[in-house]
Amino acid sequence: MTPSGSSGCSQFSNDDISGSSFASEEILDIQGKYQLDKCVEWITARGIDKVCLQFPDALLQDSARIALCFEDFLNKKVYILGDTTCGSCCIDEVAANHVNADGIVHFGHACLNPTTRLPVFHILPKRDVNISVLISEFENIFPDADEKILLFYDVSHSHQIQAIWEKLTKKFKKIVLTTLNCTSNIEFVDTKNTTSPVICGRCWSVENGYKTEEYTAVFIGENNRTLASLAMSIPTKTWYYMSGSEVTKFDAVSSPWVKRRRYLVEQLKDAKTVGIVVATLGIKNYLEALSSIKQILKKKKKKSYIFSIGKINPAKLANFPEIDAFIIIACPESDIFDSKDYFKPLLTPFEVDLAFNTSRAFSIHYCLDFRQILPGGSNFVEFNASDGPDLSLISNGIRTNETEVSTERMSALACKDNGTMAIGKAGANFLVNRSWQGLEQRIGEDDVKVAEKGRCGLPVNYENEPIHKT
Repeated sequence: MTPSGSSGCSQFSNDDISGSSFASEEILDIQGKYQLDKCVEWITARGIDKVCLQFPDALLQDSARIALCFEDFLNKKVYILGDTTCGSCCIDEVAANHVNADGIVHFGHACLNPTTRLPVFHILPKRDVNISVLISEFENIFPDADEKILLFYDVSHSHQIQAIWEKLTKKFKKIVLTTLNCTSNIEFVDTKNTTSPVICGRCWSVENGYKTEEYTAVFIGENNRTLASLAMSIPTKTWYYMSGSEVTKFDAVSSPWVKRRRYLVEQLKDAKTVGIVVATLGIKNYLEALSSIKQILKKKKKKSYIFSIGKINPAKLANFPEIDAFIIIACPESDIFDSKDYFKPLLTPFEVDLAFNTSRAFSIHYCLDFRQILPGGSNFVEFNASDGPDLSLISNGIRTNETEVSTERMSALACKDNGTMAIGKAGANFLVNRSWQGLEQRIGEDDVKVAEKGRCGLPVNYENEPIHKT
């Protein structure tokens, strides 16, 4: 074993396991399933002292045994990230920083969004597909060998992509393989060229002056959230997905989901108080997205509040009834935008630009990856706010920019048009104007009393309830 911190690499083999204190058929099975040898090689090659292991809930049952194997062969303490801050597909740098970790090994499905600080090694899941049937169906759908095709795939099929790719390139000469923005146990799919654009964790490069819009996209995998985020974010001629032996056309832009989003954009235009929810602390450039949204809302004279919430649910956001609409900065594969359980509209950063940027032309595609609408992104458009009033399609009223004054800080003074000074606090005004303002403290108005015993029992039948006494 090479000592920790040196530049050499150690080999984590079955022979090493059989001589360890954890030798068993079960451990051997775990080593083969999760390819622990490649994990240890990656850790030792980079001299990582503190490493965290991140698991989704479905794999936590194996986490302790994997951690013991790592500690036995690395002679170091490793840490398990059991409860992720945001989602299991995103790298939890926040939790890893609690122990000053130097790297993370991520197991299971991953969204592959770029991180800001820590190096990450992915152990991608494996799901087999019948390659012969897939190739046969592929050739039936695309009889033209000169068809321009972009090949996407779910991360669970990465271990078979090399074999599929080698067979497809024998017939199709203009097929382009997308790679994954990660360092993983499957080197063939890892992105080697860092200059390629990264959209939803995928990279590709078209040649001969072609554009992505000229290609037909094929996704190998189920009809899941990954496919939806890719299809709505990447403009191509047509999208297909191959699940098992079936090839199905996927039409994302005409779905009821997109029609509902158009309605929510109109609600955002009508909103006076907007909440910006930061639901990720690990995806690169999330602070730039936050700053951009704040500036747009300020130019439109809308009051904004910032919330940092890890795992969002309707109960958490319902605590802020003064907010008219929420803008969520989150992972592109988050399913929060599919839910109808929230009391107020939930919108993406792209929809903020769609609502208020007059320079952005109408598009049938959505950009769920907020990094792509920032300067330098593939979907960036210079912001230009409209000054004149417009018509609300919801209330049929005229919208104007003469809303509550906005400041950079809650304690800052803002100057109104007539020169008077005011402090803009939309939340405080909402509380004052509503009929019930919470429990009254009545400090100094009531006599001090000895604490009394409260109710006992279940809420449906307390012990002092009349129905219980009878």
